[in-house]
Amino acid sequence: MLPSQVIKSLFERIQSLEDEMLKLAEEAEETRRASSNIIRLGVVEEAKAKTVKVKTGKNFANNIPFFVFAAGRVSHYRRPSVGEQCILLNLGSGDNLNNAVALMGLPSDQFPCPSTDENVVMTDYGNGMTETYDLDAGSLTANYPGGYNITADITHVGNAELTGNTNRTGDLINTGNIVSTGGFNHSGAFAVTPGGSGSVPSFGGGMIITGGDVVVDGMSVKFHFHIDAEGRPVGKPQ
Repeated sequence: MLPSQVIKSLFERIQSLEDEMLKLAEEAEETRRASSNIIRLGVVEEAKAKTVKVKTGKNFANNIPFFVFAAGRVSHYRRPSVGEQCILLNLGSGDNLNNAVALMGLPSDQFPCPSTDENVVMTDYGNGMTETYDLDAGSLTANYPGGYNITADITHVGNAELTGNTNRTGDLINTGNIVSTGGFNHSGAFAVTPGGSGSVPSFGGGMIITGGDVVVDGMSVKFHFHIDAEGRPVGKPQ
């Protein structure tokens, strides 16, 4: 082979290697760019029923689904808040962030942790509604400013202390003593029956009845007549 042919072949080989290196460099850059979009931080710009719009840097992920705690036989729902920080997981990689899903739950300056006590598990629902469980004391403290509605049968074991009025609809069945240190105001029928052991009701102290009567075995305390020795009524009780 002539020297000129050798040189030409060498240059062609070098050119081929250079083209191959450029191709590898482009592929490496594409891989780097794609990998940088696999996991990104973002902020919720808009939240809908099942999707969110997330801003990450100067880019947007539009109408992507967001994670919840559970979505099977046990399910949970919480719509993300605008301004909430999240992690974008780009399932399709590349530049198309609309293939991503949003993993919520990153604290931020706008939405900080409700507590940083190592012994506390706390949920802050906003508007003053909180649930705080103390791991050491084993106690749960709940604040429900808007009320707490339960539809269920309830079995309670232990003492109960109530502050405030108690309004009931239905019967109150009590198998123990009722001890009251305040007044007793009652409207409606009032019946007292002996206990199963033969005990009878008793009242200690006086009783004042105004505008009413007491009837014992059909005899009125207020309207019955006294009878003299000859069986004649002598007058109403005074």
